[in-house]
Amino acid sequence: MSSCGRKPTGMARALPALMLAVGTLLFIEEAFSASTLQSLVEGARAEGELNLMIVSSQSEKGARDLTDAFKQRFGLSIKTNADLSGLTDQKITQAIAETKGGIPPSFDLMEAPPLHINRLVVAGGAERIENWDSLLKEIVPEAYKIKDKLSPEVLSGYGFLWGTRILALLYNPKLISKEDLPKTWKEKADPRYAGAYSVPPWIDASLGGILKYDKDEWLRIIKGVGQNKRQVLTYTAAVQRMMLGELKFVDANTETYFVEKARDPNAPVELAYYEDFTPLDQQMNVVRKGARHPNAARLFALWASGSEANRIFEKYSFQSNFYFETPITQKIKAILAERKVRPVSWFDSPQTVEKLRWLETEEGVKYSAAISKAQREGM
Repeated sequence: MSSCGRKPTGMARALPALMLAVGTLLFIEEAFSASTLQSLVEGARAEGELNLMIVSSQSEKGARDLTDAFKQRFGLSIKTNADLSGLTDQKITQAIAETKGGIPPSFDLMEAPPLHINRLVVAGGAERIENWDSLLKEIVPEAYKIKDKLSPEVLSGYGFLWGTRILALLYNPKLISKEDLPKTWKEKADPRYAGAYSVPPWIDASLGGILKYDKDEWLRIIKGVGQNKRQVLTYTAAVQRMMLGELKFVDANTETYFVEKARDPNAPVELAYYEDFTPLDQQMNVVRKGARHPNAARLFALWASGSEANRIFEKYSFQSNFYFETPITQKIKAILAERKVRPVSWFDSPQTVEKLRWLETEEGVKYSAAISKAQREGM
C-alpha cells in the first residue's frame, strides 16, 4: 500500500498544532523582548540622567564619545555624568556602606572587577537585570553569542563585561635589564629587590594568587613583597615614578604600556610578565540596587558589552577584550603566546569560582584583611 493511502498517526496529527504552538511562543518571546527594550528606552528618556563610573584611563574626551554613542544608539538626549577618578576599591566599599545604611546610591552604574562586584552582590547593593539575555540579544547580538563569557554564571545578570585587564610587569630598561627582573612572585619577595618597586593600595592581584598557590604559602610570599616595597602607589603614579627613575619596575595593567608608548615611543618603559602567576581581570559594569536612574543604567550596562562601545574603549584607553578579536587584544595575545604566558581568572573553572565565593565567607574576609596588611606593612 502506498504511503499516501495511510491514515495519519497521532504524532502526525499533532505536529501542525505543535508547530503552531512553538511559533506562537517564539513570537511572544520576540514581542516581549521588544516591548521590554522599548520600556527601558522610554524609562531612560523619562529619567533624563545617568550617573556612572568609567575607567579612569578613558579620558574626558573618551568618556564623552562613549556616552554620546550610547545616547545616539537609543535616541536619548539625557544628561550623563561620568566619573573618571578611578579608586574602584574605595567606591565599592562606599557603595556597600550606602546599601547597609539605606542611603541612595551615589552612582547608577559602576565598573569594577569580579572581586568587587561579588562583594557588592553579597551585600545586596547590586541589581540583577531581568530578561538580560533576551535584551542583550536584541541590543548587541555579537555579545549575545558569548553571553556566558560576558556575564558568567556566578554573576549572571549582575555583572556585564566591557573589557579585560592583564597584569604586567613594567620596567625601566635604563635601570634594570629584562634578565635581572624577578621571574616569579616568589623572586619578587627576595631581599635583593628591596626598594626597587611599589605596591598598589588595592589587593585585587594579590588575592588572585590563591588561584595558583596554597593560601598560607601565598600569604608568606605577599609578606615578603610588602617588606621589599618602597612605597604604596596607584598604578598610574607608580609608572610615572618608574619612568622618572625612582623605581626599577612596577606592576600595572598591560594597556598602560601601550598608552605610554603612544604618548612617547621613546618612553623608558618595557613590558614583561611573571612566569608563575599572571591574573586576567574581567572588567564589568554593575547596576546599583536602588539606582536613581535604573533604566538608563540597565541600557548602558548591556550596550557597553558590545563591539561599538569596545571600539571606543580601545581607541582611548587601549583596553583589551579577550572575547572580541580587537586589534589591541590581538597584539596582547600575540605577546602572551610568544612568552608562553597563560593568564588565569576567577571564572576558569568551578574550582576557581568556588575560591571567589570563599572570599566572601567569614574566613575569606579575614584572609583578605591579612593579605592587605601583608602587602602594606610586610607583616
